[in-house]
Amino acid sequence: MSPVELVPASPPQALPPSADVPQHVVVILIDTLRADALARANTPNLDALAARGLVVDRAWSTTTWTVPAVISLFTGSFVRTHGWDLPTGDMTQRPPLPAMPTLAEVLQQAGFGTHGLYANGYLAHELGFSRGFDEWKRSVDSRMALEVQQRVSTWGDPGSGDLPPQRQFLYLHLLGIHSGLRPSPEAQARYGLESKWFTDRVGLLIGRAKRDREAGVRLAYEKAYHAVVEDMDVQVGAIIEALGPVRERCLVVVLSDHGEELGENGAYGHGWSVAEALTHVPVIVAGPGVEPSRRPNASIAELSDLITDAVGIDHPWPVQSPWEGPLAAERHGKQAVLVDGRYKGTWHGQQLTTFDLEQDPSGVRPTPGGEARVEQGLRDWQALAPTGEPLSGHVELDPRTLEAVRALGYMD
Repeated sequence: MSPVELVPASPPQALPPSADVPQHVVVILIDTLRADALARANTPNLDALAARGLVVDRAWSTTTWTVPAVISLFTGSFVRTHGWDLPTGDMTQRPPLPAMPTLAEVLQQAGFGTHGLYANGYLAHELGFSRGFDEWKRSVDSRMALEVQQRVSTWGDPGSGDLPPQRQFLYLHLLGIHSGLRPSPEAQARYGLESKWFTDRVGLLIGRAKRDREAGVRLAYEKAYHAVVEDMDVQVGAIIEALGPVRERCLVVVLSDHGEELGENGAYGHGWSVAEALTHVPVIVAGPGVEPSRRPNASIAELSDLITDAVGIDHPWPVQSPWEGPLAAERHGKQAVLVDGRYKGTWHGQQLTTFDLEQDPSGVRPTPGGEARVEQGLRDWQALAPTGEPLSGHVELDPRTLEAVRALGYMD
């Protein structure tokens, strides 16, 4: 892979003189979290964060599985532009990240310390996710708060000493609600879940809900999913608390890479679909300079621009915030666009299906009549999001990465 040419950013910055400019950036990605789960589950920590920040009512991922979604987040681009739109299946060889500047690289060039902790084993160093990070380390959800506390303790006390402390970027990727599900005993009890559904090694796998060969397994999976959402809320609360003395100087961004189908049209999991349960994810942004507010629509591809703009760095990301074009998601030949926050079209090959999300926010019932709007929306999006360079080269995944990928259910 050729070296990435970074467009010069603003010079490295010291402690901002204004309390309205974040000193640090903390991005918390909760894997496989569908947006409506936050309304169904009890999530007081995420609710408190949302109450003091920006909430997007209908944020969309750019795809429906982890790797291309995180690449969109890191490169500020749609899948159409970064090109990593590949099927699952044979995972032994994968192309590395495209030669585009990443959020960590841009922040690092501007003088930030950059740290990444990830619990999803697919975010392998060998694929290039570590680019721009001073530290890229695999961890587990239950250790994230402790890991944050350890790092924050070295960040320095703002205003102490002759020199201000270095600004920091912290990316936390929690495995979250990804199959297999292992709710805490407390969450199991709240949802009335029997222990028979969970094994010590893998928890409750989505495949059991897909096969539906056990009485009550689908209801158990849906309950377990929301039980783990509540456990993730506890983890987020612990992470926010672990920020300690720098908490009020941090821009905190919470999002997901994709959702999960829990019976919509009989589907379970996040397979090769662009259904609304998969594309619609939460986005919450809170911190200095962010007033409590709501936005109707946004793409996760906007967040790199939103972050760098908030901390005073000028970088020409492919997708600027606020994005004014249609939202779009792709998954290996399938496409979806959302026009005016209401009219959704999905293409499976040449077959177009339209939905009116004002009439059916879940996007389950097809609604004829929006064909002209979504077809024009697709053309508008394609004009605004040019096709990128083809990916080249493949790298072999480390055996430990392959084992982690296998544990996530991507390999037989």
